[in-house]
Amino acid sequence: MTGTLATTTAASSATAAACTSCSVRAHCMAASVEKEHIKDFEDGRLDMRVVHKGQHLFRTGEPFEAIYVVRSGAVKATMVSQDGTEQVSGFYLPGEIFGLDGVEAGRYGSNAIALETSSICVYTFSTLLELAQASPGLQHQLFQQASREISMRQRMLMTMGHRSAEARLAEFLLSLSGRFKRIGYSATTFNLPMSRQDIGDYLGLSVETVCRVLTRFQKGGTITREQREITLQNFEALLGLSLGAFELRTSGGVMPTSVSALPTRNKREQQTYATAAG
Repeated sequence: MTGTLATTTAASSATAAACTSCSVRAHCMAASVEKEHIKDFEDGRLDMRVVHKGQHLFRTGEPFEAIYVVRSGAVKATMVSQDGTEQVSGFYLPGEIFGLDGVEAGRYGSNAIALETSSICVYTFSTLLELAQASPGLQHQLFQQASREISMRQRMLMTMGHRSAEARLAEFLLSLSGRFKRIGYSATTFNLPMSRQDIGDYLGLSVETVCRVLTRFQKGGTITREQREITLQNFEALLGLSLGAFELRTSGGVMPTSVSALPTRNKREQQTYATAAG
């Protein structure tokens, strides 16, 4: 067992906080576990760990032994390039799984770092596989969560490769909105657990650009913000920006508000974000 897995806080306990009392149970792996298997699922948890801002759950190159589920708080994943630059590669919210990047090579391919005080459930991968064999619901949930992360990464890669800073940030805010709604939080008003620097690293933008674009969004009436709290005021405008159908005026003034102006090929995206906003 690595030092990362062996180290726990005093508040951590493998038996603390049963799944049945968890506020995000309906949105994590436990959601589809059959009643007759839920006790085995709880007993199969290696640890329930509390970590504080800046603490690592695992580091790049450490042996892959477990996967992690955010119970509360938020976590970021980072990777180090060949020139030593650290790049943010993802963010994880309550109910979401991380650590799966270690399955293929048997070692973690990223660092996992708490963005704020967070509660994390830890499961050895071998135990989960055994449980999934007995629980079709758990097996389906594992596939679903892995598929969701792949889809999210593909969308973000497309956004970063061909779109403006405004499009990248609009896509990012809409993605967070949908993820917060999925776990029962507000889709319109939420706190950003990550820093502006982290957002910039993730989107391939400088922190100055992130701050400038957020200010223009606010001037244009697309969002309001107070410290880290963001309120999305105009989903249609954000959607248009994320798809490249709208442009944000330099003054931050009037912006298109009708989704009907969007290309027909993007009807699926319209429905996705209309659902998030509803």
